[in-house]
Amino acid sequence: MNKSLSCIHLGMAVFYGLLAALACMVNLNSDKASVAGAAILLAVFGLPFLLHFFAMRGVEAGKSWGRNLSRVLGVLLLFAVPIGTIVGAFVLMRTGKVDWQQS
Repeated sequence: MNKSLSCIHLGMAVFYGLLAALACMVNLNSDKASVAGAAILLAVFGLPFLLHFFAMRGVEAGKSWGRNLSRVLGVLLLFAVPIGTIVGAFVLMRTGKVDWQQS
């Protein structure tokens, strides 16, 4: 198990989950609230939440698909300047052969 990579995915999942909840609450409390808008916001922030959650589970189990999903998410995070770039680089460093433990 790669504990540090698992914690990063957990933190990112919590971050996106909180963003989804906050965005939906703000949307539904506005004057022009719509359920369709809340559903779109939930989908936009819910997808990264689910991807990081599944990556965390795969990393904890030491599965190769968890490693591959972590790499994909790490590359995508590189484009989220400036914080995402740092997190993405860390994720990519932790998916190398030296740091990876397979069950």
